Amino acid sequence: MIVSKNSSPSPSNPMYPTYIFRGHEEQIMNLEFDENNSYILSGDSGGTIIIWDLITKRPIIKFQGHTKGILRVTLFHNKLISHGRDNFIHIWKLDQYLKHLKINELKPFCEESKLNPENSLFINSSSFCKFDLYCKEGIEQEEILVAIPSIKESSGIDIWNLSNKELIVSSIGLDDKRERGYCMALKLFQISQPNNYLILASYENGSVVLWSITINQIDTSSKDDNKRIVVDQLWNCKEHVESVLALDISANKKFAISTAGDNKIVKYIFDENYQNKPSIKSTIIKHSGIADVKIRSDGKIFATAGWDAKIRVFSSKTLKPLAILSYHRDSIYSLAFSRIFEQDSINQLEKSDNNNENVSLIDNNNNNNKIVNSVDEVIKHYLVGGSKDHRISLWEIY
Repeated sequence: MIVSKNSSPSPSNPMYPTYIFRGHEEQIMNLEFDENNSYILSGDSGGTIIIWDLITKRPIIKFQGHTKGILRVTLFHNKLISHGRDNFIHIWKLDQYLKHLKINELKPFCEESKLNPENSLFINSSSFCKFDLYCKEGIEQEEILVAIPSIKESSGIDIWNLSNKELIVSSIGLDDKRERGYCMALKLFQISQPNNYLILASYENGSVVLWSITINQIDTSSKDDNKRIVVDQLWNCKEHVESVLALDISANKKFAISTAGDNKIVKYIFDENYQNKPSIKSTIIKHSGIADVKIRSDGKIFATAGWDAKIRVFSSKTLKPLAILSYHRDSIYSLAFSRIFEQDSINQLEKSDNNNENVSLIDNNNNNNKIVNSVDEVIKHYLVGGSKDHRISLWEIY
């Protein structure tokens, strides 16, 4: 059973958020935790990006990242990567800024933060599809591969090397009859073969497709792309009657969840080789319109963001509802789970804290320094939801 530590869920004793983040002036479009649960990253429909310190609950950086709404913002290998409706993906180098940041030197909301992107890529953002990325360890340096709707037409998918802005694969799925419509959500991942990638993509017509992309050689001088790149459609499932708005895949790559403009939640259980159509489970909820879905890193639960201003938590195994989180007054557009650490990682974090690596904070009530055990905070099981009401709710669940 999933409960908040603040209360036990019941009609007479509803659950309440642990904290409410206020700092955006537009609706929240994207939320993510960094890999260490130290920060929450948020982006709004006005193009503003905020990085929040999870311990102090304060914003440490706030800046205008894009001229239009944020589709996704993520902190990846000490670099912030943002995707906007202004047809750009920006890379921001923040590692030195964060390393030398002192909590007691912060000004409210860090309005003075003027940052310039280290690199930018012009892409197609005519749909609301967010990019997905995969990091490939190269011989000389790492390569960050990005999957995004095609620059030619949003029904296709492109794969770019973000490190050198090289277009690796163009217009995946574009040669079909375009009956699927725009690509609405996608996930790029790799299983075992070093030159083979899989893209799980959802479309306007309610279908979810698994694409296989094999890159036989990385040679930009090759003029015969048909021999260099092989694209196969492994399967196509159409379980929704409305556009599939959101898609997530479990950390172990064994199943995925899709949600749509309808009131159906679909689970796709993959076979070992991903070649055959997945086993399908589904459930129906009362209200239509699910803007986002996120699976927790341990795969045990997932959450949905409803147009009805409700966050719903489900069992990944049975799809049974476990909790309804009600705080926001308007539609919820984005969700994020904190990472669930293995015990070895927790022991390592605790060892760091014991070596005087705790975080020194300022107590605003009496201006006295106090030590906060950062491990206690980052290992908590958090869920955040971002809404049209400009607020971000933080929930602690088991």
